[in-house]
Amino acid sequence: MTLSRVLVGIFKSFEETKEQPKVPELKTRYYKKSRDRLMETIKNVVERKLTNWDLKKVDMERGEIVLSKGSSLMIVTVYKLAGMQSAVDVYCSKEGTLGDFGSSYKHIQYFFKALHTEIQPEKG
Repeated sequence: MTLSRVLVGIFKSFEETKEQPKVPELKTRYYKKSRDRLMETIKNVVERKLTNWDLKKVDMERGEIVLSKGSSLMIVTVYKLAGMQSAVDVYCSKEGTLGDFGSSYKHIQYFFKALHTEIQPEKG
C-alpha cells in the first residue's frame, strides 16, 4: 500500500469500487457467471479463504453479502447484467472518529485477490 493511500485514509473511513474510480484498482469487476452462481462462489470464498471475516448476512434477492471483522464492515453487491454476466461492487468502512489509514482499500484488494483464485474477471 502506498503512502498516498495511508494519507488519504487519515481523513476517509471508507472505500468503494465503482464504474469510474479515481484509482484503477477500485473499478467494478465483471464476471461471466450468473448472479446466483457468483453469489455462491463469493460465499464459498469467504467461508474458506477469508476466515478472519464473519459472514453476517446473505441476501440473494438483493444480491448482497455483508461481512464484518472487528470494527470493519464490508458489503459485497452482485448485480445481474445481460445474459450470463454479473458485476461486483464492494463497499468497506471502519467505525471510529479517525479515518481507516487505508485499511478499507487493503480489505477490498484482499477480497478480490481471494475471489480471483476461484474465478477471473472479464478483461476491460
